[in-house]
Amino acid sequence: MQLNGLVRAFATTTAVFVLGGISSSSMATPVFAAREHKPCLYCHVVPGGPRNYRGLYYASHGFSFADFDNVAEANLAGAPPNAMGADASPTNPDYPDVKVPAALNFVVKDIDGNPVNMARYLGKVVMVVNVASLCGNTPQYAGLEQMYDEYKSKGLVILGFPENDFLHQEPGNNAQIKQFCTSKYHVTFPMFSKIDVLGPKQAPLYKFLTSADTDPKFAGPIDWNFAKFIINRKGQVVARFKAGVKPTTPEVLSVVQAQLAAH
Repeated sequence: MQLNGLVRAFATTTAVFVLGGISSSSMATPVFAAREHKPCLYCHVVPGGPRNYRGLYYASHGFSFADFDNVAEANLAGAPPNAMGADASPTNPDYPDVKVPAALNFVVKDIDGNPVNMARYLGKVVMVVNVASLCGNTPQYAGLEQMYDEYKSKGLVILGFPENDFLHQEPGNNAQIKQFCTSKYHVTFPMFSKIDVLGPKQAPLYKFLTSADTDPKFAGPIDWNFAKFIINRKGQVVARFKAGVKPTTPEVLSVVQAQLAAH
């Protein structure tokens, strides 16, 4: 799902509550939160008290809470994700009208089903990899984790997207995939819910990455499990490697290192 301008004006009706006969000190719920069955504390530190980051920067509530990503909004605003009240004031003068690069303008579900706005990775070097558990390339998980462990402090993030498009080599559900990755390969980089990277149900992110209309330089169908795309700190796709190219090869490392060095 593409996102443009999640946050707009601050709501002016935060003092309006739906009490429903319950004490406002314990159950006070603003109208917008009641619409989505959220309690007052979803947006406030204490009922009627200072707003947390979600309350401050999603106050217009023109979009569903379901897609709200606190880390992404903080990144766009230039504020700490755990900020509250006045401490969450944006340092980015363009916020909330921040233009998110097209390659990162997607909301995806992590391996546990939580929404992740890829705008949270703006400013990092991103490697997007489609993965599977029963493939000859599956041992690449070890190389990916090695690369992530070595370079994450410098700004690298690796995003693993399980898919079952090639000879049914990812038959498991999200819980099974997570268990496999963490127990066998000790994966700590972000993993996401199972998607399609080919065909009529192709995930929007992969439609963007493989289409000649949106990514002409690196377009073309995914060749197999563990194909790799590199997105630079500005949110631009700068490289693509075929599935059989291991992440620790010099050709991959040289691109990653060069992009990490660029600011």
